[in-house]
Amino acid sequence: MPDTLRTGRRLPIEPYFGGFILETLTLGMYGESRNAIREYLQNAFDAIMQAVKDGHIKGSEGKVRLIVTDDGLTIRDNGTGLRSRGAVDTLTSIGASKKDYRKEAGFRGIGRLAGIALCDKLTFRTKARKETTETIVEIDARNLRSEMSPARGGHLPLDELMTNNIKASQIESEEREQDGFFEVILQDFVDSAPLECSDMRLLSEFVGQVAPVPYAKEFTFAEDILRQSRKRKVSIDQVRVVLEEGDDKTEIFKPYRNSFAVKDSVELNDVTYVESNSDRWWGWVGHKTEPGAYKDDTTKGIRIRVRNLQIDGTQIIGRIFENDIEGATSYGRFNDWFVGEIFVDPTYLVPNARRDHFEDDKNWREMRKELGKVCETLGKEAYEISRKNQHSLKKLASDTKELQDDGKKLFVAEDPSSDKLIEISSRANKIQRRVARALRNADNETTSQLRSIENKLLDVKTAAVRKLGLTQAADIDEVRQEAQDELASSLVEAFKEALDSRCYGKARKAMEDVLGRSDF
Repeated sequence: MPDTLRTGRRLPIEPYFGGFILETLTLGMYGESRNAIREYLQNAFDAIMQAVKDGHIKGSEGKVRLIVTDDGLTIRDNGTGLRSRGAVDTLTSIGASKKDYRKEAGFRGIGRLAGIALCDKLTFRTKARKETTETIVEIDARNLRSEMSPARGGHLPLDELMTNNIKASQIESEEREQDGFFEVILQDFVDSAPLECSDMRLLSEFVGQVAPVPYAKEFTFAEDILRQSRKRKVSIDQVRVVLEEGDDKTEIFKPYRNSFAVKDSVELNDVTYVESNSDRWWGWVGHKTEPGAYKDDTTKGIRIRVRNLQIDGTQIIGRIFENDIEGATSYGRFNDWFVGEIFVDPTYLVPNARRDHFEDDKNWREMRKELGKVCETLGKEAYEISRKNQHSLKKLASDTKELQDDGKKLFVAEDPSSDKLIEISSRANKIQRRVARALRNADNETTSQLRSIENKLLDVKTAAVRKLGLTQAADIDEVRQEAQDELASSLVEAFKEALDSRCYGKARKAMEDVLGRSDF
């Protein structure tokens, strides 16, 4: 090695951070821009949990308000707030945070600037408990985006870029001295902002999926899930989130209910629990006996949560179903056959910066193996349900073929028995009822096969009626009575499945009054 390299004069290192780094950490950070809302909910959750821990509020008193206005969205929590002494530094720092990833959901110091991608003006307002000074930080997001865009070349250094577009001030607060709060105000959404920013229904659906909100009362399995949580090391933290627009206020809950759409509504038959040997994660899985994938994007699939905040959507478990089960490549579709949640000890796994996966360390690799075994078991269950459904389909096809063969013998006869022709029509009606039940939750491929069977049954019934000729009044009456009996039986069966006991009793009584009989 040359002597000049060994003994040369040491030169100063002065790193230069251009505007592109901020663009990367804001506009380029999240796969979906709506996840900026999740980041603010995550910070609000941390603030409320800290306030509860410090004894300032009870857990039930913590609340996040999502306030929809004509020109934007405000996200306000009643957590600890930021002390006036360090609030400006905290809110204008990038990639620096005092949070502990083992105890708090947000810890990288990036998420607070996520709203730059959504709106033209981003404002933070905050006050700590027992202080009277309120801190306000205003960001000119529109100009900031322009100055850090590729078209401008990122010519400004990062500190100058921030200084030019951020204003900070402190005022005497009108809030109560004993209260702490933090507000994120997003004003004048950009044209490319997600619909969740302005559509209350979509915003509610999104928050219900990603935020640590409670289960709805309509989800009867919730009580047992929470009981299981209290027995385990990994608890389910919850916070109230209320969506407000004018005088309308709606509390947001997780979207889980007792029934879900597959093709028609399908009831959950059971909920079972899965867990790791190390007690570092556990979860619940809902089961059904009908085949097919759930249709509702807000509930389908098994989701992973840390501190009850959703990590990604269903893709993490979906990839395990698809890639991690040896010799079962067809299992990839089965994640959407289930609903459920996996709760992870926050000290065990570290979410990545985008919060769409985890850092690929030893713990994640071990957990992935454990989840692979869970997915393999669930895949086999789904496969067996699918197999039984296919068996049912084959039986319907076989019974229809037998009916067609028996019908052909009658249809070619010169003087077939009216009783036997009516019997053929009745058998066709019974198979049609079974086809109708199978159609309720069939996937597209199965539906096509069932429709084919349905058409064959209709052909048989049409041929039977033509052969009868309908020349004898007695035969006509008998055919009509048979059709009425079949319809009444079908309706009663449908009422049993769709109505509660009280409504079912009223519906059946009404049928008895109209038909003058009860033997159906």
